[in-house]
Amino acid sequence: MKRIVVLMFVALVLTFATVGLASADGGPHGGYTPTTDACAGCHRAHTAQAPKLLMVPEDALCLSCHGATATGADTNVEDGVYLDRDGNTESPPEGNVNRGLKGGGFVNTHMNTDFSVSPTFPISVTSHHNYDGSTGTIWGNGPITGTVYPGKPNVSMSCTNCHDPHGNGNYRILKPLPVSSGSTVTVTVTDETTKSYTVSYANGQYFGVGYEAAMASGLTRDRMSQQYQDVSGWCAQCHTRYLAQYGSSTPGGDPPPGSNPSGDPLFAYRHMAGDRAHGPCDRCHIGSPGAGVVFVTYNDKYWNHDVECMTCHVAHGTSADMTTDGPFSGSVPWPDGSTSPNGDARSSLLRVDGRGVCQACHNKQPDPATGPTP
Repeated sequence: MKRIVVLMFVALVLTFATVGLASADGGPHGGYTPTTDACAGCHRAHTAQAPKLLMVPEDALCLSCHGATATGADTNVEDGVYLDRDGNTESPPEGNVNRGLKGGGFVNTHMNTDFSVSPTFPISVTSHHNYDGSTGTIWGNGPITGTVYPGKPNVSMSCTNCHDPHGNGNYRILKPLPVSSGSTVTVTVTDETTKSYTVSYANGQYFGVGYEAAMASGLTRDRMSQQYQDVSGWCAQCHTRYLAQYGSSTPGGDPPPGSNPSGDPLFAYRHMAGDRAHGPCDRCHIGSPGAGVVFVTYNDKYWNHDVECMTCHVAHGTSADMTTDGPFSGSVPWPDGSTSPNGDARSSLLRVDGRGVCQACHNKQPDPATGPTP
């Protein structure tokens, strides 16, 4: 009898994994009716096998639609790629098949972090947010303080720390208050009018919303979406002390970002991220493009761009390499001073190998015509 029950349970799981239910805020993630059938896709009233009356543990349930071998959703978050597999035809399309997801992936990615001409996908991740209930440290969590406090340790992370499985109309169904963030102020990120889950370029290259190949004159990239800009405040509910406006601790001041101490002995000087109150990058790139600027970015191509968390980082996982181009990026200590794990594991969800995210704006690569950017 016990064996029969187990077999029936496995059959139910496999059946659910093949049904085209999940799509954006639809399917099991919202759009319920008074007689909805969606509840049975995830819950069991009397025979649940996991907390919250879930039919299977949370991470397995999410991956039964969004995993590498699932068919319930087009977003394969394990491999970081968009696929046409859920049996639904979205109009307009919500992504380009076989292109990388904007958030990267938890196990593999379709990210071209080294500007290869013909990258081979998928590529194994070097760092990722935890998603399976395992624990980690939320670096930078907590208020600016005079006490050395690197972050909140031993926090269990799963998909529902960040996402609302029942849908809420927000961008990527993000919870206004992430679980275990310690924040008391909710942040709502407005959803896209037309959903777009993939990077912009067919070869999977990746910076901002997408990026083109590196040329002699530098890197070109898309203007980021409003959601990417607004999400900085959401990220900062966990990584509180990483959020810094123009002038670091003196918003609206004259010095460029990182010129003023924050008052925190550990997170003392910080790069601008999420300066929603004081305008775009012309706060630093003073004057007209090409005339009287304090510092420029690749021939002043991006002088109206805001700098946000997602400018440099992805949400789920990256395959960025921290060791091939030199010894420095892979040996940067963690905020608590520890040096392990190191090497490629120190990629910290960055979009580009090494410190290419720095080079993309602060170009020090010699240009045959003009030399490096100041």
